[in-house]
Amino acid sequence: MENFGSLILPLLLSALVGYLLGSISFAILLTKAFAHEDVRAHGSGNAGATNVLRVAGKKASALTFLLDFCKCVASVLVGYFLVKHACVANGVDPEMARLGMYAAGFCCMIGHMYPLYFGFRGGKGVVTTAAMMLLLDWRVFLICFAVFLLVFLKKRMVSLSSITAAAIYPVVTFCMTYFVDCCVGGLPVLYVVMATLVAALIGATVIIKHRANIRRIRNGTESTISFKKKQV
Repeated sequence: MENFGSLILPLLLSALVGYLLGSISFAILLTKAFAHEDVRAHGSGNAGATNVLRVAGKKASALTFLLDFCKCVASVLVGYFLVKHACVANGVDPEMARLGMYAAGFCCMIGHMYPLYFGFRGGKGVVTTAAMMLLLDWRVFLICFAVFLLVFLKKRMVSLSSITAAAIYPVVTFCMTYFVDCCVGGLPVLYVVMATLVAALIGATVIIKHRANIRRIRNGTESTISFKKKQV
């Protein structure tokens, strides 16, 4: 695509902004505020909303979920507007601005997993990935979320549900961007290729981050979540 080179710098800047925002670990901050503990020293050792629920309770967990979601929203929006400005200035199809969303969202997820401010020990990126998927393509998000929900209702395992949704993410992304957006809507093939590659990278990263959970699932020792009240 002509003038695509003019998007490289905005894409890199989008990635940097995404990583720095993603490195703000609300799981660590809120657990310290509510329970005076480091969430990474308890439960699964993961700095995410599920482990915060175990360590600091429902309120801290809900806030962690909300703020993790919001930081990815902020990252994705910044990436979109940075690249869109470059598209308009250099005569590139404005639809390619969505690549800035992928760059910022993916690096926000990496920042969440390996936060600069907390010794590169963070969470597994499930909430940030969900936020990015929703903003990038609500159709892809709904399909992946439906799969996540079905697996969770059956097995009560957030980890297994997340792994399954991550595995189908690139497949659903390709189907939507190629068969609908490209073949019907005329979106450039380059976008389909890059979007699918990034989606595959995101899915693989989430699955790799869950490798300890995969071992526990295979061994039958993975934790489940129950909504039943404990008997006194």
